[in-house]
Amino acid sequence: MRLLIVEDEPEMLLFLKRFFQRKGYTVTAVASGEDAWTAVSETEYDLVISDLVLEKMSGMELLKKTRAIDKDLPFIIITGAGTIESAVEAIKLGAFHYVTKPFQRRELEITVQRALEFGMMNRRISKLTEKTDMENNLFLIGKTRQMNKIVSIIEKIADSDTPVLIQGETGTGKTMFARHIHALSRRGEGPFVTIDCGAIMPSLLESELFGHVKGAFTGAIRAKRGLLEEACNGTVFLDEIGELPPQTQVKLLRAIQEKEIRPVGGNQIIHIDVRFISATNRDLKQEVKTGGFREDLFYRLSLIPLYLPPLRERREDLLQFVAQFVREFNQRHNKQVIQLSPAVLQTIMNLPWKGNIRELKNVIERAVLLSDGPVIDSECLGAGGMDPQILTLDTREDVDESGEPLLLKKTVEEAEKAAIRRALRLSEGNRSKAALFLGIGRRTLYDKLAHYQIEKDH
Repeated sequence: MRLLIVEDEPEMLLFLKRFFQRKGYTVTAVASGEDAWTAVSETEYDLVISDLVLEKMSGMELLKKTRAIDKDLPFIIITGAGTIESAVEAIKLGAFHYVTKPFQRRELEITVQRALEFGMMNRRISKLTEKTDMENNLFLIGKTRQMNKIVSIIEKIADSDTPVLIQGETGTGKTMFARHIHALSRRGEGPFVTIDCGAIMPSLLESELFGHVKGAFTGAIRAKRGLLEEACNGTVFLDEIGELPPQTQVKLLRAIQEKEIRPVGGNQIIHIDVRFISATNRDLKQEVKTGGFREDLFYRLSLIPLYLPPLRERREDLLQFVAQFVREFNQRHNKQVIQLSPAVLQTIMNLPWKGNIRELKNVIERAVLLSDGPVIDSECLGAGGMDPQILTLDTREDVDESGEPLLLKKTVEEAEKAAIRRALRLSEGNRSKAALFLGIGRRTLYDKLAHYQIEKDH
């Protein structure tokens, strides 16, 4: 944590600097408001501790100017007994608290700790640009045996700091799983910082990861805190880790092993406390063999490897995804879709879904938007570029064999019955084995057999 201390009494300034350095903080100590303003303008700090009475630029003026460029930076005022009213006024202007001279060391230390926690919370809120619906995330985990195994692994390792590598095709939900691991961990209340290694220019990537000092390169007019430091007490999600340039791989390996970083152009070592989760759609083992990815970094990142199967390998979940997405987009777009035509159902079940869950979600949103009533028909599904050959599989009717439209609930039930019958065939009628194949308990299977009136055929 970086502290800026402003005090015009040399002995007090030296005392405060040494006191907080011994507590493990990185401290910048200056003797005037003007120097403090220059420091705040050039470097990101986690807290400012300033005497209220300073020559030329007072602590109050420094507070006002600081608030104009960083509204979330916590500010503690140190004041004498005769200026308490001014200190109270400073709090109204946004200071976190004030401490009166003479003060107890423990009192000041506790105030600083609380101010830092307050600042971290405010920054987290300010930088939160997307809301995560954990109920939807849990739904996307699915119910196949393979997915249940992944969930079981996540529950065992979520609360550790062990690095996790999530592999899978584009659109399989790697980011959602990373967020799920973070939410279940002891770091769940801390920041979740996503770094897209493939979207940041290689020349800027190290600055984004590790930060930089003022003047480190052209355009570096102010010191910048790196994202690894921003994620303190939280999780760093390195998306598309396979895109990381070789020179950055070396520095990242050190950051993971030593838990410390060095900003670009600087000499100061900064300690970090983060958990690393990485994701890629590449075969990193093959990349290691061809020399495109460091072997030592690969094994460091993949202490817990997870593979998310593509949607075409988990057809049992497909209709549940459809039902969830229809509900979500009904609410978002004020629609009342409750039915799928048989042609649409057949199309959905036969598509290869190369974009996986993300592609399915986009297709369903478009279909819901284009629907004129409660039914998604082939016209809604086909608008916007769907493969016409796939859409001609069967577009003659929009009713099932009984002449009734297919309800979403009904299609899910039909999929469950088909999966149960298949599990019974594979297990040769052994219900315990069938339950294992389905990833459910025996009692649940017996209840479903009774509900669907499925007889034991073997």
